[in-house]
Amino acid sequence: MIHFPLKKLLGAVVFLLLAPLCACVAQIQVDTSLSVPKLVKEVLLGEGVAVSNVRYTGPRHAIAHYHDSTKILSITNGLLLTSGNATLIQGPNRQAGAGWSSRAAGHPKLDAIAGGDTHDAAVLEFDFVTASEVLTFNFIFASEEYQEYVGSKYNDVFAFFIQGPGLPDVNLATLPRSRTPVTINSINHKHNRKYYVDNPTHTYNDPILYDVRQKKTVRNKNFGKESGLPKYNIQYDGFTTVLEATCKVVPGEVYHIQMAIADVGDFSLDSGIFLEAHSFRSLGGNIVSLSGSFEPASPPAPGVPIVEFGNTLAAPEPVPADTVPADPQPSEAEPIPNVQYKVEFAFDSDALTDSSGRVLAEVCRVLQGHPGAVVEVVGHTDFVGPDGYNDRLSERRAGAVARYLAEKGIAAKVEAHYLGEHQPVESNGTAAGRARNRRTEIIIRGQ
Repeated sequence: MIHFPLKKLLGAVVFLLLAPLCACVAQIQVDTSLSVPKLVKEVLLGEGVAVSNVRYTGPRHAIAHYHDSTKILSITNGLLLTSGNATLIQGPNRQAGAGWSSRAAGHPKLDAIAGGDTHDAAVLEFDFVTASEVLTFNFIFASEEYQEYVGSKYNDVFAFFIQGPGLPDVNLATLPRSRTPVTINSINHKHNRKYYVDNPTHTYNDPILYDVRQKKTVRNKNFGKESGLPKYNIQYDGFTTVLEATCKVVPGEVYHIQMAIADVGDFSLDSGIFLEAHSFRSLGGNIVSLSGSFEPASPPAPGVPIVEFGNTLAAPEPVPADTVPADPQPSEAEPIPNVQYKVEFAFDSDALTDSSGRVLAEVCRVLQGHPGAVVEVVGHTDFVGPDGYNDRLSERRAGAVARYLAEKGIAAKVEAHYLGEHQPVESNGTAAGRARNRRTEIIIRGQ
């Protein structure tokens, strides 16, 4: 049984009563279901450009189509690329440090820019040909690292690398009329302020808050003012104005571009690139025909499936029908799969349900064949209730799953962690979103 102070209890009741109304507030809509080629060809692509060989490497939930009828970010819709989870961008900003750890690899080119290791990289790349001599597209950079990590080494990094005739490997993600890369340190409340928009955390549930920017406890000016939504209905703590990437190209020649973003130094706190729809286009008076720029790709042979390696789609090499090994070859040990499962909990509960049992039975089946695996169990909650209580609740949820695995005799190494309310997968502004956030994640990986 939770014991709330009277004001806290009344605030929680008011929130629950207003939840249906809050769900109606216009906000950015995110769709992670579109295929990557469709995102490029039907969302990003504009006039005078033909594309081919579209590839994406990174977590599937890190790339999405977004639509914003209120123009919170000054652009209506486009393609979103993040260093975490695209669904976390939906506001209002009720957390100072929202983030999603996918435990994915970094990117060597971004390592070079950051001067250190990167993680959770999302990389979109494709070949393209322009009809005119100028390539241009519009973007916004946004991050949960504003403002508390301005001037620090924890600067999430992104870049637009372009290669082709006259462009050996140029980064187009720079300040206007400059070669300085756009980062937390180059655009913020102190430097290049005309390109920066601040979006501080807004919550009305807690009378006292810990201000991560000032690094001290402060009185919540918004406490009890549930009708006072922030100006920018988005999660990120800050973002740039609309910036333009542009360069001169040779019309009719093939270029390659990599659009990449990653966490730096750790897996925490999300950042995102918003690429304006149909803004990837060519301009100029030297117009050439794009007809026949790229021959249509040959479809895979009938019966040959498309398989997925990580997050890059590729067709496997066909094996001739008459190819038979001379001698049976001994099979190698099956590699440990990198997979993730999720179990959900009722409000204020750490009890496993029947549906949880079915998921955990599948987890046990996988682990029985891989005693050398490592299992990471991470507990989470929604944001209803005090932060400290939610930490303890998420710890109990992770412990319930870890105990279940131990009782089933699983030999794999189990590591239990808890993150409280700090890494939601959906908006806490709706009942459905809060239900998704009351969860424990189970990540299976090799040593």
